Amino acid sequence: MNADALRVASVGHTGRMVIDAVQLLGRSMSWELIDEVAVRGDVGHPQGLCRWGDGWLVSTVHPGSGTGEVFVVAADGEVVSRVDVTDGERFHPGGFAFDSTGIKADAPLPDCWIAVAEYRPRSTTTVMRLDADLATLESFPFDDHLGAICPLGDGTLFAVSWASRRWYRLDTNGKILEQRTTPSRWVDLQDICHVEGGIDGVRVVATGVGELRTPGGPVQLGGLVAIDVDAMTIVHDTPIAAWMPSGRVATYNGAHLDLRADSSVTLHCLVDDIAASIGTWVANTSMA
Repeated sequence: MNADALRVASVGHTGRMVIDAVQLLGRSMSWELIDEVAVRGDVGHPQGLCRWGDGWLVSTVHPGSGTGEVFVVAADGEVVSRVDVTDGERFHPGGFAFDSTGIKADAPLPDCWIAVAEYRPRSTTTVMRLDADLATLESFPFDDHLGAICPLGDGTLFAVSWASRRWYRLDTNGKILEQRTTPSRWVDLQDICHVEGGIDGVRVVATGVGELRTPGGPVQLGGLVAIDVDAMTIVHDTPIAAWMPSGRVATYNGAHLDLRADSSVTLHCLVDDIAASIGTWVANTSMA
């Protein structure tokens, strides 16, 4: 996927279609696992997943060594590059998205923003902007654990704290422009997938996980949430009943959404630790 295709997928007609399609999904929909690509290398504890050229960009934490990194996975699963993003006590990179406003005609890939936090809630974060080579272009400190971050079309950033308990809108120096406690009563957001900027405001789609306590023990459900960032509110949410063969829910951590040629919603996920596959799921909207 070249720079022009990425621009269309992130801010053009396709981006609007993805969000609009998500808002049509309901709790009765079924999901079918249609593909798995084994990642050939240690994936650590994955946190974020984003389309990156013809492959994928992944953020992950290695708790044992106290390090965090982003790495590039080719379409066939080969890990082609790794970049350490550890900043002292901050080694937990979270969910992320590329910067559609930063796509340049002469650059093969866009910039991306990523938050690298201490591995505990209510801690500190270093927010970084990385270029197409994953070199750090700029950074700023933030006084909370940011678990996911997403650049918006107007040059600001939308971010959520550990388990998305707090929502923030920031400028690119880290100044808080707006904040609130989460309005969600069931899902903890883990990754932020797509962005749309337009006359109707700014919407993002986030994925996450919620846990239900049952007589048989806790059950985890995935979740999709469409957010109006201008209003700082949820405009649509729905559970996802989809689990990887390992038993881990499909939106446990890193996830990415796009559309197939028939306009069905496709969910890509990387959620298992150490040895894992990128799973691709398609929504059966006839059941929604």
